[in-house]
Amino acid sequence: MRTRYIEDLNNIREMEKNVSELIEVSYDRFILYVENNQKNNLEEIIDLDHDIRQYGADIERFCYDLLALQQPVARDLRFLQMSIKLASTYKRISNHLAQAAAIILEFPLRDEEREFVKEFIKNQKYMNINSIQSFEDNDNELALRTIEDDQINNKLFEDCLHYLVKLTKTDQITPMELSEKVLFYKYFERVGDRLAKIADYSTRL
Repeated sequence: MRTRYIEDLNNIREMEKNVSELIEVSYDRFILYVENNQKNNLEEIIDLDHDIRQYGADIERFCYDLLALQQPVARDLRFLQMSIKLASTYKRISNHLAQAAAIILEFPLRDEEREFVKEFIKNQKYMNINSIQSFEDNDNELALRTIEDDQINNKLFEDCLHYLVKLTKTDQITPMELSEKVLFYKYFERVGDRLAKIADYSTRL
């Protein structure tokens, strides 16, 4: 019975790595769109959202089953509780990326905006890898570095807003596009916050 319980905990860890890898695929599709301007890459991000959200729901259900059927020791209890939060956070990250992709399907990126997106994704891919690594290894030092990296996203978001203001002043953007583009960059800023939150979960294990 104990062997099965340990296997179940390891399965949860493996599922968490898998969902993190699916987030990585979403980022890769965004980069492909930035480079080749093919909208099918954006559509794939939207399709991936369903898979990631289903994966997250499976993790949550698995954790709840273990909590109900077993009597986890304190450390395992914290791991299961944080894993439920982690799964929920991944679902939100996926939804933000899918919503951002949907906006760009209607309002394509300018050349300057493509550079902003590249910078967001470059930083967030590191955060995605390091946040799940810190969680699985219970590495507080890596977690704190990952949380600090979110400041890069905050600065990029400010730069994006300044850029949009410049477009507004020169009448190069419609009110509708302005509204949607602010939301687009806000989604990326929120994703950074949520990746930092995953790293923060590891400090609570």
